[in-house]
Amino acid sequence: MLEAMGPSGWWPADTVFEIMVGAVLTQNTAWGNVDRSLDALRAAGMLEPHALADADDARLRELIRPSGFYRNKARALRTLSCWYADRCGGDPRGAADLSDADLRRELLGLFGVGGETADDLVLYVFGRRAFVADTYARRLFAFLGWDAPAGYAKFHDAVIGAVLATDLDVPQLQEFHGLIDEFGKAYRDDEAKAGSFLAGWRGRI
Repeated sequence: MLEAMGPSGWWPADTVFEIMVGAVLTQNTAWGNVDRSLDALRAAGMLEPHALADADDARLRELIRPSGFYRNKARALRTLSCWYADRCGGDPRGAADLSDADLRRELLGLFGVGGETADDLVLYVFGRRAFVADTYARRLFAFLGWDAPAGYAKFHDAVIGAVLATDLDVPQLQEFHGLIDEFGKAYRDDEAKAGSFLAGWRGRI
């Protein structure tokens, strides 16, 4: 995929905290809407964990309105920011005492953080080996012949062992996720995938 498509450049952000915020904002919306919200937060000086944790609710909701579901996302952002500031000191290294599994478990315990968002954070913010088992990944794995059950948790549980058994390091796993998503956007259904450069891999995994 890397040879055919080139580097994905994912995740686009200036800081790891911006990645954290983007991972919440991107839930159920297009990335263009996330960019608008991030620009507004940046202009307001809120792309910093303590500033966002202390933000006025009404102001925060207005700033992230372009991303939709702004009430729940505002609550999720404040909850996550408070946890990141208090638990980690606003630095990914503050979670160094947590195993990968415990880190993911803590994230899943926060309001508004589901499996996909947690895996985004584990992989891109905390720099741990993880796999984002999103819809693009599930569709690709199913096309290639993998048993890909519906639902994030079930698909994640079905593939995470095989993915982590590879020798892919964190940057490679980040790139893998980015390439899967870019491939999924370019080849949206099985018919399109059948005409892609991955067609020859069907049934071989």
